[in-house]
Amino acid sequence: MEEIDNRTYWVIAIFLFVGITGATIQARGALVPTFETFFGVSKSQLGLLTPVGTVGYLVAMLTLGSASGRVDVRRFLLAGVALTGVSLLALGAAPGFLVLLGLVGMRSLASGVFRALDRPTLSHLYPESRARMINLQEMTWAIGATAGPLLVTAIVSQYSWRATYLVLAALTVPVFVLIWRLDAPTGTTNERSFGLSDLRPLLAKPGIYGMVVALVFVGSIESIYFTWLPSYADATFSGWITGVVLSIYLAAYVPGRWLFSRLSDRFSFTRLLVVTTVLLTGLTYLAFSGANGYVLLGSIFGVGLLVSGLFPTLISMGIEAMPSFSGPVNVVANVATQIGFSTAPVIVGVLADATSIETAILVQIGLAGLLALVMVVLELGPTGTASAVS
Repeated sequence: MEEIDNRTYWVIAIFLFVGITGATIQARGALVPTFETFFGVSKSQLGLLTPVGTVGYLVAMLTLGSASGRVDVRRFLLAGVALTGVSLLALGAAPGFLVLLGLVGMRSLASGVFRALDRPTLSHLYPESRARMINLQEMTWAIGATAGPLLVTAIVSQYSWRATYLVLAALTVPVFVLIWRLDAPTGTTNERSFGLSDLRPLLAKPGIYGMVVALVFVGSIESIYFTWLPSYADATFSGWITGVVLSIYLAAYVPGRWLFSRLSDRFSFTRLLVVTTVLLTGLTYLAFSGANGYVLLGSIFGVGLLVSGLFPTLISMGIEAMPSFSGPVNVVANVATQIGFSTAPVIVGVLADATSIETAILVQIGLAGLLALVMVVLELGPTGTASAVS
């Protein structure tokens, strides 16, 4: 294949797999009520699904991401796709909940092998437009995530829930075949090996530590919406609106990430993020200060539109600060996000028990405001000159 073709096909393969992972994660969420009935387990047991998945994903990230300069990238991407397909098939045949739980960890570990290397690969394939490509990549995740629950609804209405995982496993086959036929992605040999001695200078870069602090808040904001937005709608409203609020929020990620893929090539990272987070703070206040009906839905869509571009733009800022360590930067970014992702919903749950979900959800206004403050400080500081345009 000619070079330009090889690069394009790599983008197609990566985007397809990322879309499948989005569909898989959201399909699992949609199947939770079915798991509860089918396996006869409690809600506390079902609550283990997310932590187990997170652990598997982070183990792969920490192990492989830090070694991205020393591994055969093509071989590991191929292995990640193959193991994901096998684990999805096994999930569809799980005889009991404990086996299902273990297989969720295996699937997350397998997908983590791929995800530890996909952004670094894109970064080296498109060094002139990293932010645009990473935003587009995350847009495909949002498309898959939006399609996941729809896939579950369509399949479960006619077949067993197990067929969902059979379909998802089948979708990995063309990705595997495509990567099998491709030459190794160019530029990945520029990735430097990473050791513990490199961690301190990495975190000393303003673009890196700024990314870390901001992503803790971003992970917190996203996880609270994923976990508690339906409960807020259910407690505040009645009728059809309670069932569509989260879908509207998630659907906004698709046009949002496309929009950020365009804007990130035209404006500096920090300037774009300052404007985004200030708007986000105002819109979050509007959404949770008494909005109802179509005003609420419009506000939630707007919030999703703004939140959607935060993670990919921030991780692009971090990679731009040290492009030869794109794999380790990817790991640091994911760990920071998961810190917020795994702790914030618990805090909101405790506050909701002590007060109400309507009161607890107001935490989102404070988180958005703090994130805006972080971005203003970064814009006024040394990272303010970092530009998405070379």
